[in-house]
Amino acid sequence: MNIEQTVLEVSGVEITKNLLVDLQKLSSYSGEPIAAVYADNLLRTMRSLRDKLPFDPYTEVVMALHDALAFQNRWIDYNANQYKGVCELLTSLVNQETINNYSVESAILTLENLGFDTLPFGVNLDDNLYTDEDEE
Repeated sequence: MNIEQTVLEVSGVEITKNLLVDLQKLSSYSGEPIAAVYADNLLRTMRSLRDKLPFDPYTEVVMALHDALAFQNRWIDYNANQYKGVCELLTSLVNQETINNYSVESAILTLENLGFDTLPFGVNLDDNLYTDEDEE
């Protein structure tokens, strides 16, 4: 007997619906222990989007948010209004007909303006590495 398996690809819109549900729950329960459940699910869904649509511009925005939330469990530090702002941003972004580089940059700047650190893995450079003494 031959059994065929059909795999349905999940679109960005469907994944966004899942993201929005978790963001809304996280907004409702921010500061409470149950928020950890929604944060975990949210981060997993974001990684799922990255795995399914790695080169999609929308994924770049979602992963910028992912980094802001996941780094040192900073999802704990954000408040309900910030999460609501992300819901509005993702909804407007996914409803665009096309997402170009400008849209991605603008969305990431909006995340920054909402208070999310989208580049938490930054490197601190030692200013004393390059001195005039090396030139002498």
